[in-house]
Amino acid sequence: MFIGRKNEVEKLSGFYEGDKCAIAVVSGQIGIGKTTLLQEFAQDKKGLFFEAYETTGKHQMERLSSYMGSKKTFDPAGFCKEISKRAAKEKQLIIIDQYPNIVKADPEFDKVLHDFVVGEWKDLPIKLILCSDAFMLVDKYIKGKKAIWSKNIDLDLVLEPLGFYDSCEFFDDASPKEAAFLYGITGGIPYNLARVAALLGVSGFEDFGLTQVSEEDKIKQIAARLFLCGRSSVGLNPEQVMSTELRELAYYNYMLATLASGLNRVNQISAAVDKPKDVVVPYLNSLMAIGVCTKDTAITEVTNRKKTRYSIVNTSTLFWYKYVVPNFDMYMSGDIDGMWDHIKENIQDYMKEVFIKICGEYLENESDKNQLPFTVEEIGNWWVNDDEAGTTDGFDLVSLGKCENKAATIFAQCYYNNEPIEVAQLKSLIEKTKQLHRQGDAFYIVFANAGFHENAITISSAIKNIMLITLDEMR
Repeated sequence: MFIGRKNEVEKLSGFYEGDKCAIAVVSGQIGIGKTTLLQEFAQDKKGLFFEAYETTGKHQMERLSSYMGSKKTFDPAGFCKEISKRAAKEKQLIIIDQYPNIVKADPEFDKVLHDFVVGEWKDLPIKLILCSDAFMLVDKYIKGKKAIWSKNIDLDLVLEPLGFYDSCEFFDDASPKEAAFLYGITGGIPYNLARVAALLGVSGFEDFGLTQVSEEDKIKQIAARLFLCGRSSVGLNPEQVMSTELRELAYYNYMLATLASGLNRVNQISAAVDKPKDVVVPYLNSLMAIGVCTKDTAITEVTNRKKTRYSIVNTSTLFWYKYVVPNFDMYMSGDIDGMWDHIKENIQDYMKEVFIKICGEYLENESDKNQLPFTVEEIGNWWVNDDEAGTTDGFDLVSLGKCENKAATIFAQCYYNNEPIEVAQLKSLIEKTKQLHRQGDAFYIVFANAGFHENAITISSAIKNIMLITLDEMR
């Protein structure tokens, strides 16, 4: 079943228009749904969808020729000539998945294909899509400065995980709190989402062959089937994904476990893994290059190197390194109950990170629909460092935007706990904004999964620039 990806389909449709040759690159990590998206897009179009296998160049051409229905084996030029013949009759959509596998096996194929694209195919209705799930190989062979394709790309489409609202379509009638947790552990990755849908018994996902979980404690059951069952887990293991890009995962794993524990500054990571900073930073850069980590800067101080911290991008990866890796003995022995007890001990810390992502997406969506008294142009965060304590303090979200064509700053705190928020937390948010001097209007938003105490609601109703938003309202 195909869910979401509306913007991506629109971009591909725009790329497909016209009667001249065009090149698209579609990339994204394993499990992100590239193949599903492209199969859906290619359904009513003439052409071919070929997945390159990791083999020799000769074997690759034998496979490609057979796939095209030829009794003889094409050489690269012969393949391109055949596409020219077909394009002379009707438009051709040529999709080559895992394209770097071809280039590694036969660099000549890459050169010949490019020569045809800029030569014989230039005025033919051929739409060529090159794909891969390896970021470093895409950069090396297709998008990088040394790649022959770098100046010919008409559409560069990098698939990201689905957002909260698209992900919820996989969760059927899950409650807002259940949906938030499921979004967190799946990370919006379609591979994981589809398996959650199957475990929930959602129609259209029966082919995965997974037994539906019972209603009682279903969240624990789903977490167990995805990630806590040792080698029988059905979720996408972040380490397996990274191993397709990186060698020797030992220090990468250590750094990610360190980040997941809450240590997010270079000096803290350096001390934890017992490596100097000039060794740690290249490792972090590699993790950023493949989309596992990101470097955060305060939204109003992007050039302030003292205000830099790192974080794990995807909440599914965060879950793995926060709960599975520290309890790996339980994971391997199948002690699901023991692992779940550890998860419950500080689940609110993890869910706050998930909740912040959901709140940011909510702000963007509501702004796009003109449902807010301001428009959002940029979303980030802001903090101050406490070097003595080794901690940071600030806002969960800070948005820069406009209100009636004047600058506006939106300050937000996101609370994920079991108690309704009281007026003291509202006052704390407003007081904290005095640390950040901004021109124009200021708006204050408090997001809470457990709702608000009556005194907070009373105060907010009397002050127009305060907004209180619950998880139930956001679902």
